[in-house]
Amino acid sequence: MPEDVPVDVVIDHHPIEGIDAGFVDHREHVGATATILTEYVRELETEMDSALGTALLFAIRRETRGFLRGATPEEYDAAGWLHAHVDAELLRTLSTPSVTGATVDSIANAIRNRTVRGSVLISGIGRTSERDALPQAADYLATLEGVETAIVFGIVDGGIQISARSTDSRVHIGHVLDAAFEDVGSAGGHRDMAGGEVPLGVFADYTTDDAQLCSIVEQVVTSRLAAELNLADGAGA
Repeated sequence: MPEDVPVDVVIDHHPIEGIDAGFVDHREHVGATATILTEYVRELETEMDSALGTALLFAIRRETRGFLRGATPEEYDAAGWLHAHVDAELLRTLSTPSVTGATVDSIANAIRNRTVRGSVLISGIGRTSERDALPQAADYLATLEGVETAIVFGIVDGGIQISARSTDSRVHIGHVLDAAFEDVGSAGGHRDMAGGEVPLGVFADYTTDDAQLCSIVEQVVTSRLAAELNLADGAGA
């Protein structure tokens, strides 16, 4: 948020610090923000319809990857209550969305450009209009045999977007991204999944050639990640 914009309400479950808002409900022990919102509609006896119920259940399922990541008893309780308010057909449609050609191309670039050092995979996809392609690519590449940490980045509009996944118990990927980019952007997240954004800023001043810009971004971002993960050629995290 721009520094001069006051924030009225913050509801979140991600590990964040220094929240300044009129109302804050911050629960790191909960697996999904939608779980907190479900508690609100239950306690306030909000009138429910299938659109709201489906949205909340989809959000819980998506954030916990089908209750396989970070799910707590609160998620199961919320999902059980929401079940009676869900449009099953709509939920299926949301859970299996169509994929654009641009998204497929971006994921293909992530696969093609991957560099693996030990158990860490880093891939820059260049410029893309598909922001959601980054976490999708990170999810996919994290399943590659021998890979425990996957980090994908690319240029979206006027910034560098980063998405990361890790199953390495030695790595808190949220802390890694925060430390690597705290001086130039905003990044962080959980132990196993994280993301960030770095404004192009000074990068764009170096060149007007997009291919050269992508090359500079790839070198700098990869170098910062390698340094923070203590990587050398052929070495693991």
